[in-house]
Amino acid sequence: MPGMFRRAMRRTVKLGTLGAAAYGGVKMTHMWINDDLDDLRYSVDRVFYKAAKSEDAKKKVVVLGSGWGAMSFIKKLDPTEFQVTVVSPRPFFFYTPLLVGSTTGVVSPGAIIEPIRDNAPDCDFLRVACQDVDLQNRKVYCSDEVTLDYDHLIVAVGAQPNTFGIPGVDKYGKFLKEIEHGRQVRKDMLDIIEKADVALAAGQIDKAKRLLSFVVVGGGPTGVEFCGEFADFVQQDVKRRYPKIAGYVKVTLVEALPGLLTMFHKSVGGYVQDHLEGQGVEVKLGAMVKEVKEETLQLKVKDGIENMDYGLLLWVAGVGMRPFTKAMCEKIGKENGQSDRRGLLVDECLRVKGTNPGEVFAIGDCAVSGKPPTAQVAYQQGKYLGRMFRLGKAHLISDPEAPGFQYLHQGTMAYIGDGQAAAEIDPNAFIKLGRSSVTDHLWWRSLYGEVDQLRVMGPAGFAIWRSTYFSKLFSGRNRWSVASDWARTSMFGRPAASSAQGTASV
Repeated sequence: MPGMFRRAMRRTVKLGTLGAAAYGGVKMTHMWINDDLDDLRYSVDRVFYKAAKSEDAKKKVVVLGSGWGAMSFIKKLDPTEFQVTVVSPRPFFFYTPLLVGSTTGVVSPGAIIEPIRDNAPDCDFLRVACQDVDLQNRKVYCSDEVTLDYDHLIVAVGAQPNTFGIPGVDKYGKFLKEIEHGRQVRKDMLDIIEKADVALAAGQIDKAKRLLSFVVVGGGPTGVEFCGEFADFVQQDVKRRYPKIAGYVKVTLVEALPGLLTMFHKSVGGYVQDHLEGQGVEVKLGAMVKEVKEETLQLKVKDGIENMDYGLLLWVAGVGMRPFTKAMCEKIGKENGQSDRRGLLVDECLRVKGTNPGEVFAIGDCAVSGKPPTAQVAYQQGKYLGRMFRLGKAHLISDPEAPGFQYLHQGTMAYIGDGQAAAEIDPNAFIKLGRSSVTDHLWWRSLYGEVDQLRVMGPAGFAIWRSTYFSKLFSGRNRWSVASDWARTSMFGRPAASSAQGTASV
């Protein structure tokens, strides 16, 4: 018996050690992928900084927003050094790269959100909207008569869909920028399919054809991904569940520029266009929307004006300033440097121009920093700013000679349907070698060529797209929920109904 007990104990210890090593390996890999390895060193350094630092009152940091920039900043911030208040009308962070998938039921909206109170438990959170800022007295005025004092203000309110002043877009178009947009698009899409089925049963073929005409305006990643996801939904689910109307479904992608995915290499845009057309998507390039009415839209094309019927119009043609951002730009004034119509102009350290040094910062889509308005940029800006606020570096907050933000572009990806994706990645950025004698060596160039971008398309691109986005999810709960949804979709298909549809009125 003693021998059996010792052997059992040895096995238990071995299994425990292996399990701990595996967990540690996964944790370290996740930290490396998300550029968080510096947290390990800081956890040690802060002990020495704390010992040498006198106890001062915590400075107040107010963060406006709950998106990529805001949350990555908060996660890097040391909660023992600052009193942090997060202000946002949205009580959760949501994972924007998978928003398109929620419109067709590949993932559920609940799987791609993370509550602020869970994601940032050391911060105060107020679900209110910021309405005004007193830059002189350092006060933030919010809805419901809430007033907050601040020592440092982080503006990360993001952007809103840009209609470019085209008549009818606001009234009749659907957007895809927020989680509620995804829910609404899914509801409307499923309702339209049901209405078309009823119209066909009533012999109203023309009405069914109009209802089943889906028009997507915007040939960037969001527009392309929606067309890819919707084409999958039609091929794999609509044909099986709605066989009578499946042949009438029409998807049209409208883009004003002469190519799709213009942020990619030109060859990628051509490949994606051919693939989408093979999936049944009609692609109209060089077509500009002039006016939108309730059931038709007017396009300016090479040969003149073209009218197009639609059942659902999805507008994903760009982003613009939110009213709060515009008001803040006007408050600071053109004479103080705020002269850009796209957002708040910032310096190299993301300080808002025209404000007292080190007091007001802007990150993400609301900031004009010379970088593209993408989640990847906002995510890196938040990390950069959070590191600046850490012990031992706080003097950099207002230092005019502080090292500026350096954006490391890791690549661009888009799902294009049928289990394929287009991925353009920078191997140097991915494995963190940077520009060096190693990466310029002949053998490296023989692998990756003379350009920094490596283009991967098809199923291999889809593997990169899915694994990258999965690794970037914020929490274990998100990863579990998204993996479960992907498995459910693979086994059972996409749901042909949504609880948001409710009961039709008779």
